[in-house]
Amino acid sequence: MNMETYAAFVLFVIVMTGTPGAGNLSMMTIGQTTGFKSALPFLAGTTVGAVTLDTLVALGLGGLFMASPELAWTMKVIGMAYILYLGWKLLSMQLSIAGANKRFTFVEGVFLHPTNPKSWAMAVVGFSQMADPAVPLVVQVPVFVFTFMFFQVSFHSLWGLAGAAIMRTLKSGPVLTCVNCTLVVVMVGATAYAIFI
Repeated sequence: MNMETYAAFVLFVIVMTGTPGAGNLSMMTIGQTTGFKSALPFLAGTTVGAVTLDTLVALGLGGLFMASPELAWTMKVIGMAYILYLGWKLLSMQLSIAGANKRFTFVEGVFLHPTNPKSWAMAVVGFSQMADPAVPLVVQVPVFVFTFMFFQVSFHSLWGLAGAAIMRTLKSGPVLTCVNCTLVVVMVGATAYAIFI
């Protein structure tokens, strides 16, 4: 793998991990609802989930999904159901629905990327872009996984901090609720678009 190939891969990763998606919008909404510190267990979970997914893709599991339309469709349905669950929980937190859990857990974060077809597609495309048959997998996999992990953690954190800044800036409950509802609609809509269009 030469530096030119790696630079192109890094640019791809920045665009993919920095733009709005389920992980970034979840972090922003959690930060906006209960503060950035409360999002840290969820962030740690998303990191573990993403590292696991990226490792499995780099070791060849991504090809299984590309070869099986039925398996790919099942993952899309599971992924959309999980995003709808996250959206409902985020709205419940903001609207203070009775019995709503005010914190997202580590385990909920772990499942975010492995159930998100966009994350699978991103990992498969990213690894195919970077992979060099002349370089042993034992060298390529850590570079691939660490690069994705670094930018994923960085951007998820930035989006969470932006959400916390919104919470500090907008003191009005109805305005915060409106912002939260908008973020959830965008998160669900963007995921549905990525999955089904």
